[in-house]
Amino acid sequence: MPLGSGQRVLIVDDSPIMRQMLVKIFTDEGFTVAGEAADGAEAVARFEELRPDLTTLDIVMPKMRGIEVLEQIMAKYPDARIIMASSVSDARTVMHCLKMGARQYIAKPYDEAKIMSAVKKALDL
Repeated sequence: MPLGSGQRVLIVDDSPIMRQMLVKIFTDEGFTVAGEAADGAEAVARFEELRPDLTTLDIVMPKMRGIEVLEQIMAKYPDARIIMASSVSDARTVMHCLKMGARQYIAKPYDEAKIMSAVKKALDL
């Protein structure tokens, strides 16, 4: 049985190439990609609209950084399952995100096995 089995995911990244990569990884694993967002402001709106089972959230984005998006979502939806993603693996930033409620952290460039390991932990599978 595929890992995702229809669970809905929101992919947030300002890079269309990174979003495409994640869409492929998640759909190959049986997830439904409910939506995508290219910046922080759009991410908050799409989350509100879709209420996905899982969200991948880039840290460095225009309009609103991923950390601000995380703060806004966790304030309203403390049970949201969010995986932070970044090419900058600054330990302080990672710890801050996890303390704020992010379930996991994945580093770019994306590695499918590492992503799915983070997803399993984030979804308590």
